Amino acid sequence: MKSSRTHNALINSSVLAVLQVLTILLRFVTQTIFIHYLGKKYLGLNGLFLNIINILGFADLGIDTSIVYALYKPLAEHDEEKVTALMNLFRRAYNVIGLVVAGVGIILLPFLPYLIKDYHAVSHIPMYYLLYLANAVVSYFFTYKRSLLIADQQEYVSSLNQFNFTLLQTIFQAAVLFVFKAYSLYLWVAIICTLLSNLRISRKVDKQYPYLAKHKHERVSHEEFVSIRNNVAGMIGARIGSVVVRSTDNLLLSTFAGLAVVGIYSNYLLIVNSVVSVLTKLVSSVTASIGNLIVEREDQDVRRVYLDHFMINFFLVTLTAGCLLTAFNTFIQLWAGPNYVLPTVTVAVIAINYFVDMLRQTSITFVSAYGLFVPNGKKSVFEAIINLALSLFLLVGCHLGIAGVLLGTTLTNLLLNSWFEPWMIYSRGFRSQRQWFKRFYFRTYWMNMVFMLVVLFLINWGITWLDQMLHFNLVIQLVFNLAVMVLSLLIVLTVVYGRTPSYQYMWNLVKKFRKII
Repeated sequence: MKSSRTHNALINSSVLAVLQVLTILLRFVTQTIFIHYLGKKYLGLNGLFLNIINILGFADLGIDTSIVYALYKPLAEHDEEKVTALMNLFRRAYNVIGLVVAGVGIILLPFLPYLIKDYHAVSHIPMYYLLYLANAVVSYFFTYKRSLLIADQQEYVSSLNQFNFTLLQTIFQAAVLFVFKAYSLYLWVAIICTLLSNLRISRKVDKQYPYLAKHKHERVSHEEFVSIRNNVAGMIGARIGSVVVRSTDNLLLSTFAGLAVVGIYSNYLLIVNSVVSVLTKLVSSVTASIGNLIVEREDQDVRRVYLDHFMINFFLVTLTAGCLLTAFNTFIQLWAGPNYVLPTVTVAVIAINYFVDMLRQTSITFVSAYGLFVPNGKKSVFEAIINLALSLFLLVGCHLGIAGVLLGTTLTNLLLNSWFEPWMIYSRGFRSQRQWFKRFYFRTYWMNMVFMLVVLFLINWGITWLDQMLHFNLVIQLVFNLAVMVLSLLIVLTVVYGRTPSYQYMWNLVKKFRKII
């Protein structure tokens, strides 16, 4: 079982990461064409709509996460009736959610002029918004079956499906922008591809799990329903926190700064979100395997995995944050042009915010694996309030612009999330190991974070000095800066952490992966 669990975790992590990288390349192709043919204001409008739809995504209340958690045990026990009952509940819930999102989305339509500072700078905004909303609504139908694959440690199957249709969508969206320069047709392509992708995965799951049709009238017991309902109630707070922290940046900037600022920031956000999506796939795609581990092993063993997972995530976050810090503006200047470049201080804040936020991924993964939705939900309500207050104060009161919004998120993570999420895992998860929490928080988390942030900025300062001395063209400068940053960080990580168990564990995983391929 351990061998199978490790195998599944490696396959999921590697395949999902590769597919995510390829998906990112497709997004860059689309955004490049988008910038060329439609410009800053449409780019800002697209970013704003994405934020609004993410906020409307609050309607699912974490049902997907709760159902996936509930599926771990019956899948491990091959309880086909219970699996089918849970999927039937999931289907009914998502059909209702799709309708709720449509209704609330339409209600928000009259408020768009108040959310967009320069509303009349773009024509037909209501039509574009309704098309964007339609794509979000369509995404709720049939997609619930992806959760069964995720819970069964086969998330890569769902991701392969999504990548195929993303490729198709990119080709057709590029074509309609090139030929017609029409944002509306661009959105219609997205709607059609989303629907086809969900229909295809639905048929695949029906084929792979034929017992879903055999037991289609199964219903969950009252006790199971109450348990899921309680988890969903806990996830409400978590979703509030997630929406406010991750999905209101463009909304605040659009309201107080205008679409052009949102358009410029959208390019940086695309890069950050691309890196986040790859790293998240690597570190969180093992959630189902961890859930299986929790069912079978002692607290002490799970805590060891938690520490290894945290340090591996820490190494990856360090490398990627360093690359973002040193290459951001050079890449943006090459890709979108000098008019889309942000000040160096703002870029530094973006990199710091990324670093601090991504350090949470291990705790977030284990919160889901342990099903700690209720305490996490309560925490997230405070997270939302603190983040919104800090971001508004720094944006409006201190006039810090994009940097102010991001600093609000960074401070929220440091003041609340950095200690509460690990504490919750130590006290509610590995109960017999709770005495180790302080050592983890002060020595493993804070000492490593502060040390590596200092290292990152020292290396970046040295790279900046070299750039001023050598006067490379932009392409050579980009490659040189990335090479120096990555090589320097690898040397530091190897010298400082090379003899630690987590570092050795990471290389053992690499060796196992090489055997698999």
